[in-house]
Amino acid sequence: MTETAAFSDSYTTARDRFVEAAQAAGGDVQRFVNPHAKGPSGATLSLDTVWFGPRDASAVLLNTSGTHGAEGYAGSAAQLDWVNGGGPASLPPGVAVLMVHAVNPFGFAWCLRGTENNVDLNRNWLDHTQPHPENPLYEQVHTLLCPKRIDEKAVRRLLNEGARLIAKHGQWALEDAISRGQYSHPDGFHYGGASLEWSTSTLKSIVKHDLASARQVAFVDWHTGPVGDGELIFLNFSPPRSVGRTQAEQWWGRDTLNAAHVDQLWGSKRPTRNGILFWGIEEALSTHATFAGAVVEFRSSSPKSNAADALRVSMLERWLRFEGGLDAPEAASYLAEIREDYAPNRESFRETVIGNARMTYTQTLAGLAAWRGADAAD
Repeated sequence: MTETAAFSDSYTTARDRFVEAAQAAGGDVQRFVNPHAKGPSGATLSLDTVWFGPRDASAVLLNTSGTHGAEGYAGSAAQLDWVNGGGPASLPPGVAVLMVHAVNPFGFAWCLRGTENNVDLNRNWLDHTQPHPENPLYEQVHTLLCPKRIDEKAVRRLLNEGARLIAKHGQWALEDAISRGQYSHPDGFHYGGASLEWSTSTLKSIVKHDLASARQVAFVDWHTGPVGDGELIFLNFSPPRSVGRTQAEQWWGRDTLNAAHVDQLWGSKRPTRNGILFWGIEEALSTHATFAGAVVEFRSSSPKSNAADALRVSMLERWLRFEGGLDAPEAASYLAEIREDYAPNRESFRETVIGNARMTYTQTLAGLAAWRGADAAD
């Protein structure tokens, strides 16, 4: 395979290629069909897993793709390249890999970020019987972000009102309010849901069942989005000086995980988070396993000239869901614009993604093997 041959042009093709490669490499493949949604032309949607290595392995790499739907193209390509590149046959002794393909198959299939219920899965893994995190500033910006039409008038209003809110609250506070997650507007940005999504519940069950014997779990959750051309941003959510943080620093470098470095690559201070998969998985494993890892972003989008440009892709997704519909005359061009942000067709992007994915797999598996060995020696 050439370095970019692992990229697919649709969810269905990506899913079929992943399953075929996993089976050919001797993996144990499981399919979990989403009963609540269909893809284009009524296609069946599923989350698929494959296990490589000994079932009783104490050290396991959990590797997910497609948490944010349309971002799954790069993550799927990274997984397929590792499988086809001989990764399963070269695992360190006592180490296994659990790959989860298309955590959010609806978003992947339709080239949208959220689930069939417009839920952001990295805001959803919460105890929904408890009061949800508050986000009062989002209330002031919701109508600006959700116009009936995305035209010059809506953009001008967003920029003018946004400038007023920035003057009052500060730019980071406004950015944080928009992206941190909200639980009051199902038709809004970064909606965290009213209950666990099918994707979240399914992943939770997989983690509890398949990783029941694990003692050390590494986590790599492939994403895309920030401005760039396939370069990596590692987002580690473990407390400073914790075992998880220390391990991640050993694998990928302390400077790589440094907050100032991450903010520089991201383009601003990182926003607040609630309900992310990282913490949900960590909690699900907390009785028997130590957990270390990161959300790993392949930088993908083109530079934006202003706030409206930066928010446009999210506004397009929201408009397609709640105003125009996925069959609207504008749908094809809007979906292509969304895809270009999360899964650009640039050869340079694809080459960099594969090169960086290969490096990350090598670093993580070597680090996981050393972690296992150190714990065994203790």
